[in-house]
Amino acid sequence: MAIRQVLETPDKTALVEAEVYRWYNLFFPWSRGMSSKSEGAIKPLYDALASEFRVVLTDGQIMGRSDYWERLWNLHGKRAGSPESHIINLSITPLPGDFFLTVFDLVKDGVPKKKIDSALMSIDHTSPSGISWIYVHESEHERAVA
Repeated sequence: MAIRQVLETPDKTALVEAEVYRWYNLFFPWSRGMSSKSEGAIKPLYDALASEFRVVLTDGQIMGRSDYWERLWNLHGKRAGSPESHIINLSITPLPGDFFLTVFDLVKDGVPKKKIDSALMSIDHTSPSGISWIYVHESEHERAVA
């Protein structure tokens, strides 16, 4: 059994990586107002959140799943004109029980701050993407800009 689990980990890690990019590729047009303000445009993000989902935002505010839905909904178009973020330094650490610790930076060209997200994610066959987001911690830090 242990050998099978080790052999499956690269595929599961790739699934987690794809989920990080899928989430951002839906969030970016939503937050910039480039997608229609319809439930169908943003609900795939909400559907990937575990029922016990929690997030700590950069301002220290803690939200559960339903409050985060309201935040997502209200972010439609709020970041219009904001430069595109780039995901860098993506690190995915497999943990026992099909859990993954995922850490990545979000940077914008010419912006001196970067956002660092860490997320606890899990394989979840009931989630449309096959992955559930359980916990996210966002923080903001100064960075060197070339």
